[in-house]
Amino acid sequence: MITEQFIVGIDNTDGAGCVGTGALAMALAAEVESAGWAQALGVTRHQLWDSPKVSMDNGNYCYALTIQTERSILDIEDDIVDFVRAHAAKDADPGIAIMSRHADMPHILAFGRRAQTELMRLDWAQTFANEANVSLRALGNKRDGAIGALSAAGLRGGGADGVFIDLPAIRELEGVLRAGEIRERTTVETILDEEGEPLDRDDRVETNGYVRPRLEGGRPVIHTRRSPQDRHLWIIADRRPSREPEGD
Repeated sequence: MITEQFIVGIDNTDGAGCVGTGALAMALAAEVESAGWAQALGVTRHQLWDSPKVSMDNGNYCYALTIQTERSILDIEDDIVDFVRAHAAKDADPGIAIMSRHADMPHILAFGRRAQTELMRLDWAQTFANEANVSLRALGNKRDGAIGALSAAGLRGGGADGVFIDLPAIRELEGVLRAGEIRERTTVETILDEEGEPLDRDDRVETNGYVRPRLEGGRPVIHTRRSPQDRHLWIIADRRPSREPEGD
């Protein structure tokens, strides 16, 4: 059977008494795998315009999930929408974007980049999605989650924005580990020093219990810096954001 990859963008599912959108996206990744109809290839978080003009709780973040499946976009769309409806907050306005290889990804990437610097409108999102052959579902009363969902799909497709909050074993890494062990335990192959050079397999890396690889060149990349106290120890450069949503 021929398999295809789809990028699923999700936004604005959270609310009172409900998990955040990042947690919902990770739950969706687990669900498609446990149901046996897709392989999840990681969840990424993307920062949109951080402005008082945008209503937000813990930073203006949107999320994307890449899945690989033998099913068509028409087959998976209802399952994904049903899952989001069932797990989103009652007062939320979720958006879901599903982008296939047949979509005009650069057009959606342009939308996502604009959403990082200006306030975008729902009708613009719908126009961009129609022009680029992307399935866009806007749920709830205000329906404005579609803006972030489409942005997430474009930014994930561009392969050079955001961080992975969900990849095999990244949440299990604790303490000091060898770079080779991190590569063996996860799907992260690229671990770089401050000069952009790969760490040797025996180089020691302080994880501080928080590993969120960046999305660069379409793949997860861990950046490190040399410890000022121990020149033989590397510290993961990206630390937990001060306003990181719970569960990310």
